[in-house]
Amino acid sequence: MTAAEISAILGVVGTVVSLAEKYGPQAYDTVLSAIEQSRSGTGPSDADIAALFARCQADNAAIQAS
Repeated sequence: MTAAEISAILGVVGTVVSLAEKYGPQAYDTVLSAIEQSRSGTGPSDADIAALFARCQADNAAIQAS
């Protein structure tokens, strides 16, 4: 792993942790779900993408309301 890859991973981890601290665990769950789907060999289905988009919209609404 190169220094740039390690730096990118640490940046993502820091962002996810700060989102979870600020907006609650739903932000972490959404990011984790997106990462898991992107790692699958077949990729997410249309329904998976629609569900992830709906969760992102709900998370955003919760963030905006806070």
